Amino acid sequence: KRLTALAALAVIFDGFAIQILAFAIPSLIREWHVPRSDFGPVLAVGLAGMALGSPLAGYCGDRFGRRAALIGCVALFGLGTTTTALVHGLTELTVLRFLTGMGAGGALPNASALAAEFAPLRRRPVAVKLTIVCVPLGGMLGGLIAARVLPVFGWRALYAIGGTAPVLLALVL
Repeated sequence: KRLTALAALAVIFDGFAIQILAFAIPSLIREWHVPRSDFGPVLAVGLAGMALGSPLAGYCGDRFGRRAALIGCVALFGLGTTTTALVHGLTELTVLRFLTGMGAGGALPNASALAAEFAPLRRRPVAVKLTIVCVPLGGMLGGLIAARVLPVFGWRALYAIGGTAPVLLALVL
């Protein structure tokens, strides 16, 4: 139960990391004076990072252990998100979105595989579903957090919060 809960929490943070840029774009547009269309490639690069990170982390999970791979992925997307709070332009943002995407893309397959491997056979489907459903849950909770943090503290604080939580979770894992 504890493993499934920790895996689900990692995936919740993963869902937040995936969605965080969508919440921050209006603030970034105002601060950097760039058009919304400039964020299309940044969003695409994040998805490319996920597409690369998923099979790479799956391989690492098979080779070095799923726990180690999950910890590495959670740390990567957490550090990438936290560091994004320090960027001052689209180039830096793009690089960090790629790295964050790699970690986010690799966390879900390792979290769900761990849940499947350690859950009792009769509870395995529920354990896997609980981890997978946490991606949109993380995005939803991220939206609720963003609604409170952005108007008061700004986008940098949102990234600091969204990155610090998974880094702390990586230490727990």
